Amino acid sequence: MGNQELLEYFNTYAAVRARHSYGPHGHRGISVLIFEATAMGYLEAERLHKHFAEQGTDREAWERRRVLFYPGGKRQLYGYLANKEDMEIFNQHSQGE
Repeated sequence: MGNQELLEYFNTYAAVRARHSYGPHGHRGISVLIFEATAMGYLEAERLHKHFAEQGTDREAWERRRVLFYPGGKRQLYGYLANKEDMEIFNQHSQGE
């Protein structure tokens, strides 16, 4: 899923950018949606986090059971508000910012 596709998939939330994490072996299966650095941006990110929690596809589900595809091949997405440690892991193989 590319950046634009990810933004369009979550177009009911006010994300401003999407980024993917790549390592030595390609895509690491981790992507982030970036929101405005404002109170409204935080509220939108929190609203998306709540959506994933209500669906049972939040951080706890990701850590407990990583079902990546439904039968038939449809992708299962997980989501949660990232903390500093999450972003360090995300940026582990990134150069620059």
